[in-house]
Amino acid sequence: MKSYGEIDLNDTPIVVLGCGHFFTTETLDGHMGIAEVYTQDAHGEYNGLQDVSAILARSVPRCADCQCPVRQYSTQRFNRVINKAVIDEMSKRFLVNGKEELRSLERQIVEIEHELENSRNVIISSIRVLSQRDESSPKTVALWKKLDVGRQLEERHPKARKLEKAIQVFCRKVSDKNQPALKLHDATVHAARQRSVDQMMTDLKVTDSVPAIPRDRRVTMGGRKVKTEIEHIMLTDRLSIAQVLKSEPTCASINIPGDAPERVVPLFFQDCWTFVHECGSESLPKLGVEGCLYYARIARLYESYCRSMNAGSDQASDYVKAAKELLETATEWCLQPFENADGLSRAVEEARKLLDREWYEEVTAEELLAIKTAMISGPRGLATHSGHWYNCANGHPFAIGECGMPMELARCPECGAPVGGQSHRGVEGVTRATEMED
Repeated sequence: MKSYGEIDLNDTPIVVLGCGHFFTTETLDGHMGIAEVYTQDAHGEYNGLQDVSAILARSVPRCADCQCPVRQYSTQRFNRVINKAVIDEMSKRFLVNGKEELRSLERQIVEIEHELENSRNVIISSIRVLSQRDESSPKTVALWKKLDVGRQLEERHPKARKLEKAIQVFCRKVSDKNQPALKLHDATVHAARQRSVDQMMTDLKVTDSVPAIPRDRRVTMGGRKVKTEIEHIMLTDRLSIAQVLKSEPTCASINIPGDAPERVVPLFFQDCWTFVHECGSESLPKLGVEGCLYYARIARLYESYCRSMNAGSDQASDYVKAAKELLETATEWCLQPFENADGLSRAVEEARKLLDREWYEEVTAEELLAIKTAMISGPRGLATHSGHWYNCANGHPFAIGECGMPMELARCPECGAPVGGQSHRGVEGVTRATEMED
């Protein structure tokens, strides 16, 4: 260390921080990590901007002496470092909180799916048994009255619709316009527009749009996935019961509450198709494969429903054709080594077999169970534990338990990129995300 009197300020300028402590630019550049946001030439001169979207910053820079956060107003030299640290802190909270909420929503979805499936089986079995009895028999009439199918259908979906609204609220909260990068950018644009016209004209680099950061999009796409999943579960329930009601003359007058399937199903297919293709462009094959399976199951059910109604069979056949195309894409995605790729590959194969069957062949409970079992992938999302956090090459955060250091090769659970490592050394492209552990 040199004393202040020994420093030539012409060669080594001094930077005074807001807390009052001062350092040479060389010392502060290394301490602040300025090389992480700017590129350098062969002589060590800064000559450009680094792409900082793929990795998270270590933390908000602090004074080496008093540990006070370095403020932007104290020196503009480190504004890019500080801005990145601030937005990455927002991203960390966005990711962790978003994943916690997603896990809670997924648990509720599983509970509702089991409840609807169990009660649906009871209703369908009761309808079929009573339909085979003499409908004029007083005992049969009494049993029909006790079953009260209309009332049961009215009371089936309130809990599911409540969850659907909660998922919609979550999706709005984590939508692109509410992501940390965009919120900070909008605040910057708003502040710039409060200045005079002359001042604004001197700062034309402020733009009205900024791309979403991939790691933040992961939460957004996760929200859209659970939205698609709950819609798929409710449509499965409605189509299964509607087909049985229309096939039994004694139940023909019973209507299922809500819009007719002919109006609801096309909207589901449109949203699901868009979701699957966006998963492909966002390097999230696992979510995309699950979306393909949801589409295929509803396509199969809707085809059976339309043909039993003798209406809309041509449109239903088009949906089945589209589902087969999606399953072809899903098969290719399953070749990527993401989490539970083998299980999802089996689920895709089972779904393809069901689509190839004749529409009047009923899908058994065992066949549906085989698909669901293959889709189970264990705990999903960002788990909280005592290990360390890292980012894969595509910017997806993941954690390593035990000692927190890489000891074996693995794959990113979202996109299949190489992660982990050997002998405490990570593979190329993997970066430490220490700020996720704060």
